[in-house]
Amino acid sequence: MLGAARIGRSAASKAAKNLAGPSFVRSLSTTQLVAQKHSGVDRTQSTAFIRKEGAAEKKLRSGTSTSVSLDNANPEYYSEAPDISAKPLNAHSAKENAINHFVQFSKGFMESIGQNHYPGYLGSDFRLFGKPALLYRKITQTLVDRLAGYTEEGPKQASVIDGRAGAGKSAELMKLAAVAAASGHIVIYAHSTIPWVDSSQPYAPVLNSNMFSQHELTTQLLHSVLAMCEDALTQVPLGKDIVLGKKQLNATKSLADLVEFGLQTPSLSQDALDFLLDIASTQTKVPVLVAVDDVNTLWCNTAYRDQEDLVLPANRLRLLCSFLPFFDSKKTLTKGWVIGATSYLRSQFMSKDLRSKLHPKAQVPIANRELAKDPNIIKPQTRLPFEVIKLDRMSTNETWALMNFYREANVVTCPITDAFVAKKWIAANGNPREMFKSVTSYF
Repeated sequence: MLGAARIGRSAASKAAKNLAGPSFVRSLSTTQLVAQKHSGVDRTQSTAFIRKEGAAEKKLRSGTSTSVSLDNANPEYYSEAPDISAKPLNAHSAKENAINHFVQFSKGFMESIGQNHYPGYLGSDFRLFGKPALLYRKITQTLVDRLAGYTEEGPKQASVIDGRAGAGKSAELMKLAAVAAASGHIVIYAHSTIPWVDSSQPYAPVLNSNMFSQHELTTQLLHSVLAMCEDALTQVPLGKDIVLGKKQLNATKSLADLVEFGLQTPSLSQDALDFLLDIASTQTKVPVLVAVDDVNTLWCNTAYRDQEDLVLPANRLRLLCSFLPFFDSKKTLTKGWVIGATSYLRSQFMSKDLRSKLHPKAQVPIANRELAKDPNIIKPQTRLPFEVIKLDRMSTNETWALMNFYREANVVTCPITDAFVAKKWIAANGNPREMFKSVTSYF
């Protein structure tokens, strides 16, 4: 039976071929049939996002809402954000009596930095506390005193705050910038330079040069400078005619006019920044603070690549080269201070040479007196073109103040005792970031 059926189908197929004529006709596959059917369809727009004609708007079911009401929430688990007491940080409050107390940044200063652009881990701290507040430490007062001492004449070399990861380097630099802005300084504060080198932002080659520009990042920096210290910029005239592109700014214009022109013309923003740094570094009317966080990026190999797919070193990015001479002792401020802070969050942007100079290995003394006279043999070349300010671990008094603030912010719910503070301090070895992690391990 099965054999007969096969023979029958074979005979029928032969008969069909004979009726079709001498030419060979190939059957169409399913894919070809579907392609013919949809040959006239516009494929430039997905049908999944086209609303059908006559389709009614969807409504939320009763009892559903996009917001959550906590009127009937259990107070054991949900409570309002506490109103934490913190003094405003300004030129008047930055005194010795503020040590071991929390200070709060002004709204204008935070807006000049930009939301979600806070350095390091500080953004998560501020969100948890409900306000931008940091501990005013003893090292903070030391830096503020030095800033006040440089209002008449700047030092011969820049300074760099260095310490272990989480020691509070970015926090100290941010507090110093806030005090300087409140004191009437011209503040050029680069609060995070990691985005300058991690290839997350656009860049473009400079015509007839091997350099590259980052207009978007430069514009962001100029906007921050103008928002932070516009009054101080207005007080300083250019002192000479400046040509930017096809426009000329006469000598009576101020630094604020120069920055505004850079914002209005992003393609010339880098030139405006270079003129700003040159004029601000030589004028004597208003003190200047140049603060650069993640300063180790100035000597690193970036994540950017050139036209030949070669890694770009930092000295081929114009934005970084604008600040590099200040930290290489090639340029100084006549009136003010240049200071930076290292970062170990992204180790690929900390060069081995810089790390070895910041943290030289201990050397074994040589018994031979003749060899001991050679400084190159006693220890390696660790000279740096800038002063290093070592940020030590927190003191026990600072830890007390920190834990009391955590208690007030409901981050810590247990009573603050000597044993509790000592336990947290020893476990973290006095590191503020480690202590923060230990009390927020369940957040």
